[in-house]
Amino acid sequence: MEEGYLNAGVVLLGETHRDPELRSLRLDALSRAAVGRSQGIAEMLDGAPDRADILLWLGRTVVDEAWVIRGGSFADTVDDDRFKMFFATLSGAYEPLMEAARLRPADPVPWESMIWFAMGMQFDRVEQDVIWEELTARSLTLFSAYWARLQSLSVKWGGSHEEMFAHARTAVSLAPEGHPLTAMLALAHLEHLLAEERRLVAENRMMAYVKFGMKYFSEQIVGELKEAERRWTAHAEQHPRDIEAHHLFGAIFMRDAVTHDLAAWHLGRVGNRVGRSAPWSYMGDPAEEFAAALRKLRLPLPVADGV
Repeated sequence: MEEGYLNAGVVLLGETHRDPELRSLRLDALSRAAVGRSQGIAEMLDGAPDRADILLWLGRTVVDEAWVIRGGSFADTVDDDRFKMFFATLSGAYEPLMEAARLRPADPVPWESMIWFAMGMQFDRVEQDVIWEELTARSLTLFSAYWARLQSLSVKWGGSHEEMFAHARTAVSLAPEGHPLTAMLALAHLEHLLAEERRLVAENRMMAYVKFGMKYFSEQIVGELKEAERRWTAHAEQHPRDIEAHHLFGAIFMRDAVTHDLAAWHLGRVGNRVGRSAPWSYMGDPAEEFAAALRKLRLPLPVADGV
């Protein structure tokens, strides 16, 4: 993609019509790689026999281009000019995503991208709930969609811890045994820790910040996390989102001193693959934070492929 071979992306998406999990994963990778090339994707629509894949890719790439403009910081650190550019760019994602959804009415993946669109455009909760209902009518267990919805329900996006945890626990209950969707509970706890620690630091309550981290992992919390992890790992089959789930469980178990063995088990299974989003980006540079976690757990640092 970075070298301009956009047709390869259409081929890759065309192979995923019967596998929403793989479709979502490939779309995420392709749209990130194509940031800055949305016009080139749009030009492929002329005369294309199957427009749905191109429209889906176009819409999600525009979403990603807009978020690059905004940056990953909290809203109170983004200036007005950047917000204006963000909204102007993001608005261009609506029509291609909705047309992609119309052309493939059973496909949940356009609706997943609409969650990110709606968050950025500051849709109200009723409007966001409609998008979620459209998605769950097509898939009850799409990993990336539950991740996006969890973000929209978090405190930093105007939600609450209660809503976020209810969503995560629903994901755990709906996940078939052996499905990594149970990692949504780990993500919810990471979001909770981030929000509360940020609040305490902002209030200059450093002693409370230290005590919060030390006392967070009650027997009930650890037990619930272990049960969610067991529902996945005891019967796990290969899934496109396994690596992300290993990172999430590894990161949350690393935060509790008595579950480092579980953290090491999970992080020892991801090789040199570290994502650009949660959990490691919550703490700083993802690669550096992941390496620091490995050192803390006394795990060997991975090397790049072929090195």
